[in-house]
Amino acid sequence: MDKELESMIRLDFKAFLEQEEGFVCDAAASTRDSFKLRRGAEVLILRRREDGVWEYFNPHDTKDNGTIVQYLQQRRGAGFTLGHVKRYLRPFVKAGIGAALPPLPRSVGSPVTKDLAPVVARWRQAQPVCGLPLYLAARGLAQATVEAYAAALRLDRKGNVLFGHTGPDGEIVGYEIAGAAYKGFAKGGERLLCGLGPVEGGDPAKIALTESGIDALSLAQIVGRRDTLFCSTAGALSVHTLDQVERLARTYPAAELLIGFDNDKGGRVFAAQAEQALAGRVNVRRIVPTVGKDWNDVLRLRQTVTTGPLDALRLGG
Repeated sequence: MDKELESMIRLDFKAFLEQEEGFVCDAAASTRDSFKLRRGAEVLILRRREDGVWEYFNPHDTKDNGTIVQYLQQRRGAGFTLGHVKRYLRPFVKAGIGAALPPLPRSVGSPVTKDLAPVVARWRQAQPVCGLPLYLAARGLAQATVEAYAAALRLDRKGNVLFGHTGPDGEIVGYEIAGAAYKGFAKGGERLLCGLGPVEGGDPAKIALTESGIDALSLAQIVGRRDTLFCSTAGALSVHTLDQVERLARTYPAAELLIGFDNDKGGRVFAAQAEQALAGRVNVRRIVPTVGKDWNDVLRLRQTVTTGPLDALRLGG
């Protein structure tokens, strides 16, 4: 990429959208480093990467994402080439509007700044998982699967299963709550990633992203791989979660990244966000549930059939 284009994709995209495109920032729905902007019914989400590049995505259109370059090309039509983009943005750079910013310093330690002591205390008070909890049995999970990943699980007093989410240093920052009568997330906790495995230890050969702890366990049981790290995002994909995903990719550069979100509109949006965050990495692959909406649907339906495409589902390698 030439230096001129590099400086353009580091323009303050938020200022450009507000001052030139008529967008308004929804402060209540924004965070320190992720911004939600509205223009009438139109919604865009912005984030600034650690290298200073601004990216956006449209939560209602998985094909509408990228940098300021893709934003302009999407809205100016097919004839608006890269040359047109450069000519259009040069005056803004020279005039100083949304001037190019220096790269952000790399994050150190946990991205979480809230007081997590009550969350950690409740996690520690919960019981370790022994055997096969009733709720997990009802979801088609086997005792051997649950026992293999029990270190990341707990049971609360109501029999709900808790899936622990951890920060960069392995500390508990939140947990998913899954039960027959209630599903949610720990009050005051942070959704990052719940990691299950690899069972055999060592560096993972594959890292699979799913939307829930139940899906992560289900996928683990379906494929039977002991060298894979199965991760749940708890049904969200915040900028901090994406940072965790990128950190995993850097920590395990040889691992194949498997994007296994639900087979629905929301899953496709999440997949587009993850693929954008992992842009430039070669070994990234989207895997989609073969039947139903999610991996637990696949697991439960698989138990009712003896032949067919479900029997061939594998992660390869």
